Amino acid sequence: MGKSIVIYSLFLAFCFIASSGYLAAETRDETAASYVNLGEKFARHEDFRRAIAAYNIALQFSPDFAPAYFNRGLVYEAQGESLKAIADYTRTLEIVPGLTTAWYNRGNLRLKEGDLEAALLDFDQVLEKDPRYVMAYNNRGIAKASLGDVDGAMADFNEAIKIDSHRPEAYVNRGLLRLQQGLRVEAERDFAKSIALRPSLRAFIDSRISQISQR
Repeated sequence: MGKSIVIYSLFLAFCFIASSGYLAAETRDETAASYVNLGEKFARHEDFRRAIAAYNIALQFSPDFAPAYFNRGLVYEAQGESLKAIADYTRTLEIVPGLTTAWYNRGNLRLKEGDLEAALLDFDQVLEKDPRYVMAYNNRGIAKASLGDVDGAMADFNEAIKIDSHRPEAYVNRGLLRLQQGLRVEAERDFAKSIALRPSLRAFIDSRISQISQR
């Protein structure tokens, strides 16, 4: 009987310790979340230094807290620190592989950095998770065009327009691709549609047409 009481007491002690450990982890996550919220407030006011400091503190409390990595990546991206942002998005995806926005953001940065093959893989992941992600088609089309895959790029621009005919970016990019292929009439039709949707694009389009014509 005495032995049973001792064993039961040990079991209760173990349960209490395990429960306390769980609560401590939960508390660490809650504290990390509060610092992430604080970082977001700083970021909204473009106080990026304090935002990053808040996210760093969040990660001290909870080293695998994905929102801290993701939000810090957003701040690094806003500051033009692409490599640091890519690293944070990568860590985010190691923790939460299904976060579509992290795949998309990393793909955009890799595209900007000229890492075209890696960008394609990221956009593939986005579209596997969300087949109607318009800008992922548009940006994957840019990567394919840059790699010389004209047919693949055209297919992506067409799909982006099919999903949302009111987004001007795909019209611009399809128009530029058509112009490079010598399809001037079709290109001008795309440019006219994009300008109708967003008149401010006219200067950009004129500049790109001039560059293509010079080449």
